[in-house]
Amino acid sequence: MKIISVVGKKNSGKTSLTIKIIKELKKRNYKVATIKDSHHKMEMDRENTDTWKHKEAGSEIIIGVGETSFINIQERLSLERLLFLIKILEEPDFVVIEGFKEYKYSKIATSKESFDDYTIQYVDSFNITDDEIVNLVDEIENKSYDILNTLFINNCGFNDGESIAKGIINEKIELEDLDKTNVNLSIDGKVIGLNKFVNKFISDTIMGMLNSLKTKEYSADKKEKIEIIINNKKEMNDE
Repeated sequence: MKIISVVGKKNSGKTSLTIKIIKELKKRNYKVATIKDSHHKMEMDRENTDTWKHKEAGSEIIIGVGETSFINIQERLSLERLLFLIKILEEPDFVVIEGFKEYKYSKIATSKESFDDYTIQYVDSFNITDDEIVNLVDEIENKSYDILNTLFINNCGFNDGESIAKGIINEKIELEDLDKTNVNLSIDGKVIGLNKFVNKFISDTIMGMLNSLKTKEYSADKKEKIEIIINNKKEMNDE
């Protein structure tokens, strides 16, 4: 999964550029997810509908399922948490973010005031041509990366995601240099990076245990995606 953020001041064309980037990524047959940052209250349902009534009654998580599904959680989640949830739900090829300029992900700036060390390029969103969009997405393919805490370039030791990210943006580190991992870990809502050694140890250990189970009876014998939640919270009466 790769992440790209479109940042800029108000009315600088962030949404129109985001849409153009999404369309070009889809032309390349990528699976795309998007996140929109907003300082306003976001309503996911109309007043007096059933799910609105659920919310008014006090439900803190509302899930609506029809031809599409939506989840309304009554709190503002951090970007890192959202990215992790997107990854374990669907694992898109790209997540295109509009806003969240304070986070350290590859950025396309629609105003020069938004430049920082993670900016790939400044774009005049209102005058960019179709050919320039193609070139821009070429850069996004080469200079965007996964969740910051998951970036490793060696087999052991603590990762320095920020330095690795800057190396990718400045073309000093290639994406092929990164550790290839398939285990995603979050503890208490915080994404924890795993280097190649720890990733393999966890994966091999869990797969070894699962292979002893009769998973075929549950129609889960393929084991293509394994999700584990460990509730390690101690109750007050256990102390």
